Amino acid sequence: MIRPFFVSVLALAGTAFAAESAPAIASLTYSGEQTAVEALDQRINAAGQDKAKLDALESELLGLLRRNDLTFTAKQTVAQRLGWVLAVNGAKANASAYKPLAAMLLDERDSELARLALDPTRDTVFDQMLADAAGKTSGRTRLGILDSLARRRAAAGVAVAAGLLANADAATAAAAARTLGEIASEAAVAALQARPEPTTSAIAAAKLAAARRVAPATAIALLRDVENGATDTVQRATAFRSSLDLEPARAAERIVAALDGKDWTFKQQALEAIHASAAANLVTTLTTRLPAWDNATQAAVIAALGRRHEAAATATIASATGSADPEIRAAAITALGELPGTAETAAQLAGVIAEGEMADAKLARQSLARLNGPAVDATILTGAERGAKEIRPAFIEQIALRNSAAGLPLLARLRQDADPKVRNAAAAALGEIGGEAEAKLLLEWSLAATDADEQSRALRSVVNIVLREPVSAQRGTLVFNAIDRADDATANRLLPALGRIGGESAAACAARLAGRADAKTADAAIAALARWPDAAAIAALATAAEKATSPATSARAVDEAVKAFDRLRAPWQRGDSELVGRLLAVAKSGSARKKLVQVLGRANDAEAVKLLGQAKAENAVAGDAAYALEAVQAALLGAPKVKASPGNGSGGLMDGKTTTRWTVPSLGEESIEVDFRQTRGLRQITLDQTARAAEFPEHYEVYVTDDAAAPGKAVASGTGQRNRTIISLPAGTRGRYLIIRNTAERRDTPWTVAELLID
Repeated sequence: MIRPFFVSVLALAGTAFAAESAPAIASLTYSGEQTAVEALDQRINAAGQDKAKLDALESELLGLLRRNDLTFTAKQTVAQRLGWVLAVNGAKANASAYKPLAAMLLDERDSELARLALDPTRDTVFDQMLADAAGKTSGRTRLGILDSLARRRAAAGVAVAAGLLANADAATAAAAARTLGEIASEAAVAALQARPEPTTSAIAAAKLAAARRVAPATAIALLRDVENGATDTVQRATAFRSSLDLEPARAAERIVAALDGKDWTFKQQALEAIHASAAANLVTTLTTRLPAWDNATQAAVIAALGRRHEAAATATIASATGSADPEIRAAAITALGELPGTAETAAQLAGVIAEGEMADAKLARQSLARLNGPAVDATILTGAERGAKEIRPAFIEQIALRNSAAGLPLLARLRQDADPKVRNAAAAALGEIGGEAEAKLLLEWSLAATDADEQSRALRSVVNIVLREPVSAQRGTLVFNAIDRADDATANRLLPALGRIGGESAAACAARLAGRADAKTADAAIAALARWPDAAAIAALATAAEKATSPATSARAVDEAVKAFDRLRAPWQRGDSELVGRLLAVAKSGSARKKLVQVLGRANDAEAVKLLGQAKAENAVAGDAAYALEAVQAALLGAPKVKASPGNGSGGLMDGKTTTRWTVPSLGEESIEVDFRQTRGLRQITLDQTARAAEFPEHYEVYVTDDAAAPGKAVASGTGQRNRTIISLPAGTRGRYLIIRNTAERRDTPWTVAELLID
C-alpha cells in the first residue's frame, strides 16, 4: 500500500520521485517491496497524453537503464514501463537519445529486455536500431531481434535479413526468411525471388506468407515459384490453392488437371477451391469431365458441387443418384438437398426414399427435408395426396419433417384413404406436427380403425402430441377420459398409451381399470403398472389392490407393489410407510405380508414403527416385524455413517442414486464401513454396480460387529458378481457396524459401487 504522504510528494514533484525511488527500483526483486513500482505505474497512468510528463518519464527511465547497479528484475520492470511510454510518446528523430537500448540489444542477457521496450512501438527510428543490432549480433540474440523485425514488418530489416538467407546456421537462415516474408516489401520479395526453388522449407514458407500481402501479379510469381519447384508437397499444394483464387480465369482448367492426377494432396486443394471459386465456367467444366474420374474423385466433386448451390449442376448430380457405386450415390443424394429445389428433384428424392436401399433412403429423407425451391412444398403436398402409390408415404412423411402446418388438413383427410400405408404414414405425420385438435382426431382414428397396425400407429401419435404438452395435472386428460368412458374392449386397446404417457395421473387411470369387473381388463391394467417406469406405480397398485373386484386381482396388485418397491428402490419417502400400511390392510397371503413387513425395514418414520408394532402380534410375521423394527429404530437415529477407502465419489454410496458411484483401484486392500448408530440385524447386502457391470470386488469378506476396531471373523465371503453383487448373511447376524473388504487384487478393473443396499 502506498503511504498517503508519499503519493502527495509524487504529485507535487516528479524529481522527488526520481531521487527517492531510484534506490528502491535499483534493488527490486520479484518477491520484494513493490511500493516504488506502484508509484511509477501511477505516474505513467496520470501522464496520459501529456507530452511534457511523458518526456520526463522517458528521460528518467532511460537514465535508470544507464545505471550498472540495477538488478535483472529492476531492469525488466523499467524496460517494460519504458515501452508503455514510448508507445504513446513516439520516438525522437535522433536515435542517439536511445543509446541505452541500443547497447542492451547487443548484450546476450539484456537484448530481450530492450526488445520488451521497443516491441510496443512502431517508429522507423527503432526499426533501424533493431536492424543495426541484427547485423552485429549472433545466435539467440540475433534470432530474437529478427523476430522483432518480422513482427514489426520493418522495412529497415530487409538488407540484414537478405544477407542472412544463406547463413550456415539453419535457425538463423530460417528466421531471416520469415522476416522477409512478414515484411513483404518490394525489396523483401526481390530478396526471396532471388533464391529460386528448390530452397529450404523456411524460404518457401516465407514466399507463401509474402504472397498473401502483395499485389496479385507479384503474388502469382511467388506462388508459381513454390508450386513448380518446392520440395515440400504440402507447400506446393498450398501455393497451388492460393493461385486458384488469384487467377480465376485459369482456375477451371487447373482444378481439372489436379483432379486428373493421382496426388491427393493437390486433389484436396482443388476440391476445397470448388466451393468458392469465381471461375465462370467451373460447373460446366466439372460436370462434363465427371465421368472420366475414379469413383472416389467423382463422389468428392459431387459433394463440392452441392456446396456451390448452383442449379447448373442439378442434372448431372441427379443422374449420379443412379450410379452403381454406393459412395457416388450417397454424395449425389446428399448434394441434391443442397441445390436449388425443383419439382423434379423432389419427386426423384421421394422415389429414392420409397425404393432405394436403406442407406440411400435415409440420405434422401434428409435431403428432401432440407430441399428449398418455389415448387418443392407444392410438389410434396400434391404427391402426398395423389402421387404414385409407392411414393405417397414418402411425401406424407416429408410434411412432418418439414413441419408444414399447411399439410395438416390433407393429413386429416387421408384418414379416409383406401391405402393402409398412406393412412399409417398420415397418422404418424400428424403425431409429429399436430396439436390438441389433431390429438382428438387421432384418438377417434385409433378407435375407429379396424387394422391393428393402424390402431397402434394412431394411438402412438396421440401420445406423441400429449408428451409435447407442458407438464401439468391436465396432461393426458384426453386419453384418461376416453379410457374411463370406454367399454372394456376399447379400454384394453387404449391401455398401452398410459405407460408411454407416465406419471401419477396415468398410473391412477390404470388403477381405475384394475378395479373393473372384467378380469381381462383388470389383469391388463395390473400388468401395465408392473412395467411402470417410476414410483407412481406403487400408489396406483395400492389403489388397485383396494378397489379390485376379485381377490386374485387384489393379490396380484399387492405382489406387484412389493416387486415395485425393489425394482424402483430409492431412499424412503414420506408416505411410503402409509402405502405399505394400505397394502397390508388388504394383503391376505402370508407370503405377501411377510414381504411387506420386510420392506418396512427400510423405513425411517414413526408410521413404520406403529405398523411393525401391530405386525409383531401376528405369529406368521412376528420375527420379521421384530427384525424390521430394530432396523427402523436405528434409522430414526439418523442416516448411517459411511466411510470408504480413498477413491472417487464415496458420498454417493448410499444416496439413492445409481448415477453417482464410488470407484477405487482394486488392489486387495479396499473397504467400506457403515455405522448404523446402534446394533441391528442384517440379512442381505447388495452392491449395485449399475453401468459398471464388471467392476465387482475380486474377493470380498463381510464383517458385522459392535466394535469396528476388532471386527472378529468374517460372516460371509466370496467372489463378486456382474451387475449386482448380492451377499446373503447368516441368520441372526447382528451388529452396529458393517464392514465390506476386497481382499484380492485385480489390476485391469477397479471396484465400483453405484449404490449400497442393505436389508
